[in-house]
Amino acid sequence: MTWVVFGVAFTLVLALIIWASNTALRSSRKRGSTIGDGLGSFIDVFDPAQARAARDLKEQDNVGHVIPSPDGDDPPHGVDLNAGRVTIRKAE
Repeated sequence: MTWVVFGVAFTLVLALIIWASNTALRSSRKRGSTIGDGLGSFIDVFDPAQARAARDLKEQDNVGHVIPSPDGDDPPHGVDLNAGRVTIRKAE
């Protein structure tokens, strides 16, 4: 009798897992994957080049643009408050 109860409980739990997975996959909402985040470090072991490339691509989002700095007393812009205009020198 014990094996029957455990068999039915196991079948119900398995059916619940399959139903929940199917519902999550068919859902149009974006959700964070906790299992994927927890197992994401395995990519470093099995394919380290792809892991480095993914980190480099993610790091590119934080890179700022290079802006030339003015040389000494030569600012790249001029402000004329009386005329109400700003002049910006072209980069050379």
